[in-house]
Amino acid sequence: MLIGSHLNPDGDAMGSALAVSHLLDGMGIENEVLCHHVPPKNLEFLPGIKRVRQVPKNPKHDLAIVVDLESLERLGSTEQYFHECPRMILVDHHVPHKMPGDIRIVDVTASATALILTKIFLEIKAKFTPEMATCLLTGIVTDTGSFRFRNTTPEALSMAAILLENGADINLVSEQIFQSKPVAAAKLLGIVLNGMSLACDNRLAWSVVTVDDFAMTGSTDEDTEGFANELLSIETVQIAILIREPKANKVRVSLRSRRGYDVAAVARNFNGGGHKNAAGCTFDLPLEEVVDRVVEKAKQCLESS
Repeated sequence: MLIGSHLNPDGDAMGSALAVSHLLDGMGIENEVLCHHVPPKNLEFLPGIKRVRQVPKNPKHDLAIVVDLESLERLGSTEQYFHECPRMILVDHHVPHKMPGDIRIVDVTASATALILTKIFLEIKAKFTPEMATCLLTGIVTDTGSFRFRNTTPEALSMAAILLENGADINLVSEQIFQSKPVAAAKLLGIVLNGMSLACDNRLAWSVVTVDDFAMTGSTDEDTEGFANELLSIETVQIAILIREPKANKVRVSLRSRRGYDVAAVARNFNGGGHKNAAGCTFDLPLEEVVDRVVEKAKQCLESS
């Protein structure tokens, strides 16, 4: 069985994929976890993370399980392997714009894909191991911002409590995700905040990280995790944008918003996607052009909402 998730995996993507892998292990079912990108350092604590591969060992699988993405294009270089599977199950909590999969389990009201999986595992009376529970809790904790974001629901808290009862280590998750910033990342955050721009009566904030900024601080793109939320934490800001250039003409954009501002709609203008209040997109264009285009669409979003 083949398990996969999206490019630039976050805690929900990797936590969900690995939780499924642990479940299948317990059932004696051979499985592999694929991801286009190597998981970031802040997820190296996840039980089973070393099993994540970019190319499968077994070229043939009867079934694929894809978690936490609404479009197979976001599988990146691993997409071909999932297309080769005769059947596919998709589990997700994003608003669907495409309909991949033979069986689709989608709940857009769920705080995280890991929450959906927790409910499924409870329904089928699966045996939770501490490893599985920690993976699922990571997904819920990261996608709710440690239960601070607007998508934190009573169900998210109750499912988290069940996972804790089954051995999930919330202290480990919190320390690794939110309290283990490398020195290089701290230096880069200083550059991001110092270089911040504001517009629309300080309701829009954005900052740009260049190739030179990464080189000067010795940081990498994964060190920018959470930086967009730092911009959004400014009391007047309704939409925050972090624009990064990890290498020339390769630009990644993270968008965050408050209340009714739909930044997923902004990202879809550029073949990106995500949630209403957290989305992203990628460009193979010069940095300056990306900044102009994305900021303009964000301004339109503010004006139309």
